Amino acid sequence: MSFKLNPEWMLKEPLDFEYNKYTLLDYIQKCEKNLDNFEIYPDFVELSLHLANMQSLVKENTLLLTDKKFDSCDDEILLKDLYPKKPREMSKEEEDELQKTLHYSNNKLFDTFNLAKSIWDIAFNNVDISIKKNKGSLISGMGYVFYYRKTENKVYVWEYKIKKRRKNTTNRTILNKIYENTPEDTTLSSIIETNSSFNKYDYYKTLPIFEMQCNQDFPMEQTVIPIMKRKITSYVYQIFTLARAKNFDSNV
Repeated sequence: MSFKLNPEWMLKEPLDFEYNKYTLLDYIQKCEKNLDNFEIYPDFVELSLHLANMQSLVKENTLLLTDKKFDSCDDEILLKDLYPKKPREMSKEEEDELQKTLHYSNNKLFDTFNLAKSIWDIAFNNVDISIKKNKGSLISGMGYVFYYRKTENKVYVWEYKIKKRRKNTTNRTILNKIYENTPEDTTLSSIIETNSSFNKYDYYKTLPIFEMQCNQDFPMEQTVIPIMKRKITSYVYQIFTLARAKNFDSNV
């Protein structure tokens, strides 16, 4: 993923409010065009960074930059991925232009972020996952998810693996699509047996199987898949947390 708008956009020389204003409006227009099509990512991630930069410049006079290599369009930027950078030396006139830029841009970015968040909420509420098989193996952090997309008359099957929690990081689900085709005279078991990279493990047939459903025709890569990944992560860790709490209570 590459940014549509350079994180240092507001400091381009010569620093000029009018130029920055139209640079920002052009960027927001591109974001809103995608959001009109219910394409949430990667704009949601980038908007979060630009909005954080506005607030950091106002409060700390510091930019927040990243050299992160993104694995997918919805790969989040974590605090550990950011590094601070002080703005270059500026004249009094440039400082005034920057202040006008910050005052104007913060509200514009905040409104666009809220629009993205509202569309994210709509998508989140329309994507549903349910466990269909092998619920007892959720603790493995590996499994499968299938989805029948009516508008395309296609069946999708992915294998998932949840990256375990480490210090200063969050859990996330990594997907690998192993099947995409119109419904055929085949079974989910045969698809998994033939295509899954997990079949190198003896227990691959006992891994959990989820079904994903979506009530709306949202974009797959930019919306449906990112939301699905987050729902799988949340579901698995909710079950894991409840099981751990139950075991704790029984040992008290």
